[in-house]
Amino acid sequence: MDFLRLEGKKIVIFGLANRKSVACAIGKVLVEAGAEVIHVVRSEERAKTCRKLFPDSPVFCCDVEEEENIIRVRDEIGDQVGGPLAGIVHSIAFANYSEGMQPFHGTVKKDFLQAVNISCFSFISIANHFKELLTPEASLVTISISTTRMAAENYGYMAPVKAALDSSSVF
Repeated sequence: MDFLRLEGKKIVIFGLANRKSVACAIGKVLVEAGAEVIHVVRSEERAKTCRKLFPDSPVFCCDVEEEENIIRVRDEIGDQVGGPLAGIVHSIAFANYSEGMQPFHGTVKKDFLQAVNISCFSFISIANHFKELLTPEASLVTISISTTRMAAENYGYMAPVKAALDSSSVF
């Protein structure tokens, strides 16, 4: 029995990096549930990896740091796969420690803002630009950390970035 009721539904997954990534595990579960999974990855190198892991799934490239790339990949998916989409999974995170790991108060502004753009704002931008392809019942899911209320010593400045993502997902 398909308790997820995803048979034949189209779901886009952003952010597969390799076989160990959360996006890969999600993709496997969705494929097993009968969903038609469409992957969006950052680079052609990752697309090659993704095609090996999901040979039956369409794979598109999109560097979400630039909004025009999100618009382009939306158009490509609309033209090549079509809609409607039952959901989008946002499994994207990026942190640039250009000056090495620093205490939180030593975070470099440009690194922090780049992390917010890629790890948080991309979710908002994807939701906005893909809305015309989504069914009225579609779900948008994002992947975060287990808590944003306490500091993880090894997480650097990503905790407040993920907190911004968490709070963005409720709007």
